Amino acid sequence: MDIGFSLGANAPTGVFALHVAVAAFFLYLGVVNGAAGEPIGVALNGLIGVLLVVAGVVVARITERRS
Repeated sequence: MDIGFSLGANAPTGVFALHVAVAAFFLYLGVVNGAAGEPIGVALNGLIGVLLVVAGVVVARITERRS
């Protein structure tokens, strides 16, 4: 699957990894909300997590083109 940038020891991969790490935190918060029985928390934190991963791909592609 082509995501628009090359994975490796470079700046775009670092940008993507940072976004994925922050997204993992929000997905964890969604799991905690699900365990507490709060479906709106699951939905919102899941959406934030997915949008952060998408933003990470977009920013990594922009960084790849500029370097």
